[in-house]
Amino acid sequence: MSTQHKQAMDAVLQAAAHDIVGTLQERDITDRHSEEGDLVVLDVAILHAYRIFMRICEENGLEVDAGYFADLAADLAEEVAQDQDYED
Repeated sequence: MSTQHKQAMDAVLQAAAHDIVGTLQERDITDRHSEEGDLVVLDVAILHAYRIFMRICEENGLEVDAGYFADLAADLAEEVAQDQDYED
């Protein structure tokens, strides 16, 4: 991974960490490692992935389609799960 990609990833992770803290506070979740805390992390991760998807589509002149994003994410999750099954 190039230095530029690492810097971009670090910036995204910092933004996500900030959003996680804010969302935990908004939802009055005090135990970050609880099931509710885990759901906050997943919600923020998905939201950030969607924002990145939107920006990439917009910058390349493509229509942003939330349903398509959801389908792609589901397909990717299924592929990753299958790969993990093969590794186990």
